[in-house]
Amino acid sequence: MEQEPFRLYMREAAYSAYSEAAANAGPFLAWYREYREPAAIEKGYVELDWVLTEKALLRIQISPNSIEIGTFMLNKLIRVTRNYLIVQKQDHYEHILNRVVAKFNNGEAAN
Repeated sequence: MEQEPFRLYMREAAYSAYSEAAANAGPFLAWYREYREPAAIEKGYVELDWVLTEKALLRIQISPNSIEIGTFMLNKLIRVTRNYLIVQKQDHYEHILNRVVAKFNNGEAAN
């Protein structure tokens, strides 16, 4: 299954914030959009993306008026659990990543 191109909502502002947060995280490896839905109050969307780099996992939450980025260093990561949905297509089945939970060596978890 081919990775779709990395795109963020509120592109210019989001990429600027992402670039700043990922400055020392190493090269980009992969990304996953957990959700994107219409914003409840403002016009626009609310989006949650995860980005994997060589040294970190970044959680990027974007809304029409804010961007929040959490950085988790991979050298502190002890487990990643992935949940997949199985979807029947016309002539085959596909798996779709539904949820990711990361557990860290300090006992904290992120999903």
